[in-house]
Amino acid sequence: MLKPAVNRETVSGEALFILRNLRENGRLGRSNKLADVKAALEPSVSLEFDSYFFFLRKFHYIAMDREAQLKLTDQGERVVDGDYLDKFTLEVGEFFADQILGEDEATQAGSLEDLGMVPPPPPELTLEESDVARIVAPPPIPLPPARASRTALPTVDPVIPPMPAVAPMSAPPVAAPPPVAAPPVAAPAPASASFPSITSPLTTPSSMPPPAASSAATAAAPKGTELDLRYQKFDPIGSGPLGTVFKGRFNALGLDISIKELKDIFGYFSFLQRGEVLKRLKKELCAQAQVRHPAIAQIVDQNVDSPRPYFVVELLRGSLKEKLEAGGGKGVPVPLALRCFLQLAYGLRAAHAAGLTHHNLKPENILFDSYGNAKLADFGLGRVVEVDATKGMPQVFMGTGGMAYMAPELIHRAKDAGPAADVYGLGILLYEMLTGQIPGRRSPLPSEVNTDAPGGLDAIFDKMTQDKKEHRYPDIDAMLEDVYKAFPEKEYMEKGDLVLSSEPSQG
Repeated sequence: MLKPAVNRETVSGEALFILRNLRENGRLGRSNKLADVKAALEPSVSLEFDSYFFFLRKFHYIAMDREAQLKLTDQGERVVDGDYLDKFTLEVGEFFADQILGEDEATQAGSLEDLGMVPPPPPELTLEESDVARIVAPPPIPLPPARASRTALPTVDPVIPPMPAVAPMSAPPVAAPPPVAAPPVAAPAPASASFPSITSPLTTPSSMPPPAASSAATAAAPKGTELDLRYQKFDPIGSGPLGTVFKGRFNALGLDISIKELKDIFGYFSFLQRGEVLKRLKKELCAQAQVRHPAIAQIVDQNVDSPRPYFVVELLRGSLKEKLEAGGGKGVPVPLALRCFLQLAYGLRAAHAAGLTHHNLKPENILFDSYGNAKLADFGLGRVVEVDATKGMPQVFMGTGGMAYMAPELIHRAKDAGPAADVYGLGILLYEMLTGQIPGRRSPLPSEVNTDAPGGLDAIFDKMTQDKKEHRYPDIDAMLEDVYKAFPEKEYMEKGDLVLSSEPSQG
């Protein structure tokens, strides 16, 4: 069913409705985490909730901390109090221009409705338990009429073969055998909010139940024991929305490595979708493994056929997120920020030349080797769990840490998002490294926040983070051209250089 078209006033009212809810939640001490707010309010707005979030953040009506808690800015408070509403509505019209009706179209639509030429709305759909779980909390103010969920999955009934009929027995009567129960059908595991610590070897424990109910299916399942014996797995060193990273060792070489288990990914999907997820996962891992560059984390191995799918990566020492947190909200030292920026730019340039885009840039995915060199990790994992209606895949909201770094075309799930989307994410990272803050639409330029930041980067940052793709640098090469033009004295290297640190990192 097609969504009804909406006009500017409707979208303005719904954006204001979100602001009012955020303020009321804060007043009452309720959670304002992005995931919770999205789950509670998305059924009540006409467009994708992500679009409203991106608008409110870009125009500095809301702010988000590193724990993904939302709060109103002073400007957001004034809009809720009734100030600046005309300006607010104009900005809505500008931002949502390609998603809402113009005034003439809205008038025409209203006329058709008056004439009875618009068919009546369909009956409300009933949300099933198989829908993506939403946090149930009474809203602080009356909600607009709810829409049917966009994320509902078709119900798939398990196919259980019928039991063969038992022919009637002649006298003397013989007691019929007890009925044979059909094998139980396992329900999909719910998404886990925390990841248990697992320190056993990668081999499947003997106590683990077989993945299939029948002995024939068990015999056909890949064992993978010989492959798994190549590695040892030790204590966890990190976790994310899809899995856990462990320190490990490649036994044949005595080499320290990291092992990323992605078992938690399947909490978002049914058993029937597991094959599609594994297919995508293997494709993305193999693509990243083909790109060899000092600024890209090296994929060593993968085993998606294991009961707990995993892949093996070179062992790295901490992330940009940890360095930003250690900076206490002031960013990282300018020389480190500039070196990381250029290293990441050249890493992305190499990946783009090989046809690989990242599209999931965020501080958690920027890792460092023992010499303090930045490396890009987790290319394309967002594509592993993205929506695909043709394959019955649900919408998966993969945490909230990466939303602020996503280009508008990624949030709107445009099919033509390419290198320019990574240019945008890198621009946001540059600003955060220099200032310790994530920029909004009206944020000051980097050198205005940090006087040590080179003023020549201000215009480059601004062009990297334009909302409209056609106003942004189309690729990394075009951006680097301007970087080196901005520094004719070659203070920060020459074009084509990639300076790697050779001093052991202090942390």
